[in-house]
Amino acid sequence: MARQPYRAGSFYAADEASCRRHADDLVNRATLPEDLPQAPCGGLVPHAGWVFSGRTAALTLKALAERGQLGRVIVFGSDHWGVADGAAVYDQGAWETPLGAVPVDEELTAALLAAVEGLRPDRRAHAREHSIEVQLPLMQVVCPEVRVVPINLSPSQQAVQLGRKIGELLKRDFPKASVVGSTDLTHYGPSYGFAPGGLGPAGLAWARENDGRLLKLIQTMQAEKVIEETAARHNACGGGAIAATMAACSAMGATRGICLEYTTSAEVMERMHSGGGADCVGYAAVIFA
Repeated sequence: MARQPYRAGSFYAADEASCRRHADDLVNRATLPEDLPQAPCGGLVPHAGWVFSGRTAALTLKALAERGQLGRVIVFGSDHWGVADGAAVYDQGAWETPLGAVPVDEELTAALLAAVEGLRPDRRAHAREHSIEVQLPLMQVVCPEVRVVPINLSPSQQAVQLGRKIGELLKRDFPKASVVGSTDLTHYGPSYGFAPGGLGPAGLAWARENDGRLLKLIQTMQAEKVIEETAARHNACGGGAIAATMAACSAMGATRGICLEYTTSAEVMERMHSGGGADCVGYAAVIFA
C-alpha cells in the first residue's frame, strides 16, 4: 500500500541518480546560521519545483535534521485540489519516491486519529497533491530513517484548533516528533490573475510587501490571524498548513518563528537567466523554537 509519485519528472527528477544528485546539491548549498536554536520543534517549507524553491526548503529540513528533530514528522500539505475536506490523513503504508519508500509512521498516526477530533483517514485526498511529495526526497537525504504522517489540510480556522491539539499530544507523548507545514507565498502576476500592485518592479515590490505582512504574523506566532490574512491578501496557498504548524509548535513550547530565508521565483530567475519576468511566487524557510 504505497502512494506513488505524482510530480516526479516535473517538479523534481524521476530517476534515482538524478534525483539524489540534485537533492544532495540542494542540501549541501543550504547554509545554516551559526546561532541555530538547539531545539526547534517544526518549520515551514515551500513546495515549488526544486529549481525554484528546493534549496529554501532544504534549509528548514536540514535545520530540523541537524537538531535531531526529523526522525518522525507530521507534514501538513496545502490543499490545492480542494479535496481535503478539513484534514485528510494518509494513515497507512508508505510514499514512494525515486530514492525509495518513506514509511508512514503508523504508531503516531493511530495516536493522532484517536486523540484529535477533526482528523480523518483518507488516502485518496493525497493522490495528486504535490506539496508534501516534493519534500520527501529532501527529507530522505538529510534523515534517511525519516517516518512521516502526511495530512492534507484545508485553509479554515479549524486548522488552528487542530494544530494546537496535535502539538499538545506531541509534547506529552512524542517529544522528538516535529511538525512541518508546506506552503508557497504570494502568487503574483498575469499567470495567476493577481496583480493589484501593477507589473514590473512596482508589482514585484508589492508582492514582497504582501509576503512581509504574513511573515510578521509567522515570526510573532499569531496563528489565529493567519487564515483571515491569507484569505484576504492571497499571500499563501497553504494558510491551513501555516496556521496548524504554528499552533502545534506553540503548544510544544515555541515562542518565535525564525525566517532562515525569504526569496521569490523572480529573484531565482534573475540569478539564472538575468531576467525575472512579470510573475512572482514567494518562498520562505522558517523554523519555530
